[in-house]
Amino acid sequence: MNKQTSGDHISVLVKVRRAAQITLPREIRQAAHLEEGDYLEAEVIESGILLRPVSIGTREPTSKQQADILAVVNKERRAYAAQRRR
Repeated sequence: MNKQTSGDHISVLVKVRRAAQITLPREIRQAAHLEEGDYLEAEVIESGILLRPVSIGTREPTSKQQADILAVVNKERRAYAAQRRR
């Protein structure tokens, strides 16, 4: 395993395996306080791929996502109300 450390920064080389899976080395999991079953959000950024731990139970929608959700809910409510009036 190729490993570089600098202060609190840990960098390791990982290989993409069958089914696009990677294994995060123990030292990375420990440093990020990750346990089996935890979720990571993957984001493509200019310099590469960023993996960020997330808590599914407490993840809040962005204001745009919330507005999109409310728009769909309101549309469905109006359609339901119109159908009931028939």
